[in-house]
Amino acid sequence: MSAPGLRRSAHLLRSCALALFAGLALKGVTLGFASFGSSSLFAGSRSQTRLASSAPGLRLDLRTSRQVAPDGIDGLAIQGLLDSSVLTSFADQAGNINGVLFQGSLPAYLLFLYFLSYKGNNTPPLTFFGFAFLLVFVFLTIPAGIISKSSYGLILADSDWVHGSAESLLTCTNIMIVLGFRGALTGNKDLADNATARNIAFGWLAAVILTLAAGIPVFGFEAHTPFLSGAGALDMGSAEPVNALSIPNWIVHWSTVFEFLLAMSLAWRYADAVGNPKWKGLTWGMLPSSISSVCALTFHIFYNQIPWILTGQALFTFIGNATLALATYRIAVSNGWTLAELDPRRLFEKGEEEETATSSGFDIAKVSQSEAGELTSGPLLLAEVVFLTLSFAYGTKYGELMVGSGIFQSPESSPQAAALIAIPVLLVAYVIYGQSPDLQSGQLPPLALSSSAAKEK
Repeated sequence: MSAPGLRRSAHLLRSCALALFAGLALKGVTLGFASFGSSSLFAGSRSQTRLASSAPGLRLDLRTSRQVAPDGIDGLAIQGLLDSSVLTSFADQAGNINGVLFQGSLPAYLLFLYFLSYKGNNTPPLTFFGFAFLLVFVFLTIPAGIISKSSYGLILADSDWVHGSAESLLTCTNIMIVLGFRGALTGNKDLADNATARNIAFGWLAAVILTLAAGIPVFGFEAHTPFLSGAGALDMGSAEPVNALSIPNWIVHWSTVFEFLLAMSLAWRYADAVGNPKWKGLTWGMLPSSISSVCALTFHIFYNQIPWILTGQALFTFIGNATLALATYRIAVSNGWTLAELDPRRLFEKGEEEETATSSGFDIAKVSQSEAGELTSGPLLLAEVVFLTLSFAYGTKYGELMVGSGIFQSPESSPQAAALIAIPVLLVAYVIYGQSPDLQSGQLPPLALSSSAAKEK
């Protein structure tokens, strides 16, 4: 594949995206908790809203995102009778299909990380760190969901400052993945394995934890306090539901779109740089995860009120984690991984010198620099991502108010939501397919169930 073709691929991927990668969600239940990952964290809380709304005479007010009861009765008080504890309110996802799919996606994601980390793959360390850091993001959304539910009686998606704080970690995750790939492709080993970037990620995490811990008792944040004070908001004079995302929150969401699509494009290019086409399978493996993200973003665009979208997100999260695991399994097998790697006795058979040699880590010399000059320069790429992020953030928030607000604010807009999910997904898939001559010729890649099969090109 030519370098210009790859660059066009990256550009088209970024330009045609109309959906968010907020995905790779996780629903692990421990002691009655259902964890809330990416925008999948909204699934459990959405179920809570349906539970509360099922009480006789109780309804959900979209303008306030609170349960309202007749005759002056406090809806939250009735909800307190329905939800005996925070544990109960978080555990209700465990028994439905969304919870089952989210929980079931965890083992596949752990397998993905295991195969990605195989030493023979020569995975850029910062890229692996980014994918692993996603688990930190996912598990942090558990206390975020508890804060939103116990303090405000709201689903997490409806409390902007809590939602935006947690979601920002996904932006951090994707930045690490992109920087790792770019460092490797440009021959910059210090960037591909950058301790400063890791420290920034942990500092980012600390800032989010402090914000969540101090938001209510110290800063007095209310249920619908905008994330980052709603910086950059415009006065359009149009009414919107109180649970609408703020501009900073939309910026966080849209930045993850372009970062993740860029990571998909860089993974494709990395295959050529290391001479292993199995890395292109990782790009395909990331596609279902991006579909999950499209579902999450669409849920927000329709003001968190079309529940079936969450089931779609859960399904593609499950599929996406499985395809990620399969893609990295093929990469690992092609690089010499065998079942013998699982033998725990191997940990004690290596001598000290051999251990030092095999744990030396990433080898930048194995990454060809022949096409490094075709990469967009760092400053230009940053400017492009910032421009696209701001354009889509403002276009989403204010565009849907100016054009078709009745559609986006209606829970009966399922056909429009389905179209909004399908169009960008098909565009991204078409772009990747256009770069896959084997698929165009009707040849499916082998599953690489053995190292000998894996080495066949």
